[in-house]
Parts: sequence; structure tokens; C-alpha cells
Amino acid sequence: MKIILNLFFLSLSLLIVILNFADYSNAIGNVDWVLLKENKDGKEWLDRGSIKPLRNGEISVLTKFFKNPTESNNEGELSLYVMRINCDDNKFKDISINGIPQFNSKWQTSKNDELIDIVIENSCAEFLN
Repeated sequence: MKIILNLFFLSLSLLIVILNFADYSNAIGNVDWVLLKENKDGKEWLDRGSIKPLRNGEISVLTKFFKNPTESNNEGELSLYVMRINCDDNKFKDISINGIPQFNSKWQTSKNDELIDIVIENSCAEFLN
């Protein structure tokens, strides 16, 4: 029992030392939200710092959408999306909504949703620059 307890404390100490030197904690608060568009549906933001290249001309981005208040929801609703965008085909899929992975998401077009169109347009333009 004493050996197991010593191994546990050794492992915990090693984990604390490793995490203390990790550089990931700086990225938690470093977001560059840019308001892209506001319309009758709500407001759409893009985190420019989140744009990451993937394979096949695809990128990953973090977006924030505030849905305007309605009669049934007087306060409105804020949602965070991690989107995968194919810049060549102008298609997207949500791979995470409010931190919940969307494993079965399918590629889709914006269906003329101006907020999604502006996200795709700005994200791809930032990626190419």
C-alpha cells in the first residue's frame, strides 16, 4: 500500500511539473473576435486567431453567433461553433457546437444564409493571406 501511495504522489508531482512548463495556458484567453455581420437573425463573430489549415484546402475556425431575442426567448442565445470549411467548394460543417462534438455532421452549403456566407468568405480570405 505504501508503494502505491508513493507512486501516486510521484506521478502527481511529475504531472504538476510538466503542466507548469506547458505553453498551452497562454492560448486560452488569446482570442481575436471580429464582428463580421449583424442582421435580423443575430450577430456573427469570427476568431481570427483560431483559423488553422487542414488538408485538402480545408480550414478550421471558431465562430460565435448571438441569436436575437424572440418572443419565446427574451434574452437571446449565444453559441460557439468550431467549423470546418472547404474553401475550394464553399462548404462547411460544424464539428463542435458549444463544446459538444458533432460526429455525424455532413458537408453543406450555406443555403444563402448571409451570416454563414460571410464566415466562409472572411475565413478563407484570412487563410489565403
